[in-house]
Amino acid sequence: MTLLTYRQAARRVNRSIITIKRWRRRGLPMTWQGRRRVVDETTLLAWWRERMENDPVHQNRIRQQQEGATE
Repeated sequence: MTLLTYRQAARRVNRSIITIKRWRRRGLPMTWQGRRRVVDETTLLAWWRERMENDPVHQNRIRQQQEGATE
């Protein structure tokens, strides 16, 4: 189990620290390690994938890439 700080989590999913904090407020399960909040890497990646699957901008980008590949 790999635990990531806010900064490490943000780098891992290419998002800002503010986004990771927003996700925590919206339910991303985090825990304390000493005086730091940390998130399990597996949990973070599952949360990120779910956000991407439900993001219309991301879905449109995938659709455009697939259409470009079939031409």
